[in-house]
Amino acid sequence: MKLPVLLAATLLVANVAFADDRPVVLEENRIVVQVNGMVCSFCAYGAEKALSKLDCLDQAEFGDGVLVDIDTLRITLALRPGEKIPFRKIYQRIKNAGYDPITLYLRSEGTLERSAGRLLLRDAKSGQVFSVVGGEIEGVSDNANVTLQARLVASQIPELGADDVVEVTIDRLISDSDRAREDG
Repeated sequence: MKLPVLLAATLLVANVAFADDRPVVLEENRIVVQVNGMVCSFCAYGAEKALSKLDCLDQAEFGDGVLVDIDTLRITLALRPGEKIPFRKIYQRIKNAGYDPITLYLRSEGTLERSAGRLLLRDAKSGQVFSVVGGEIEGVSDNANVTLQARLVASQIPELGADDVVEVTIDRLISDSDRAREDG
């Protein structure tokens, strides 16, 4: 009995230890959730089933709008264009499926503006507003149109209200040349 438990614990630790090795690079209308606790294909199926019922998903992508990778412990969600990201619903469905969301990665394109000492990004398609922090945004002027990839720590999500501004940390500013490479 001890050997199977030890083996399962070793696999879990190995998955957690190597989960962040590959960088997250997002396509448009996608978010990625880094999770803990998925160690097998049955786990992946449970997470996929729980998330596939979200209204915001583009069901044409990945068969049901959800792609689970147990090697990286990442779940990619394909959103319909213009949909606000329902952070609390995503977080809760992952928790209810028995896993721990750690970090959410998003991509947003919009206009930067300053308000009450914060740098805000208003997403051009969804209207969702993000408070942006991080060094790579330094030097970009207010009212600039930018595309960025950012992340937020999942533990802040349960505290969010429906219309709260979500604080995200910039991972990278996506330049026009980056977008041209992505398009073709």
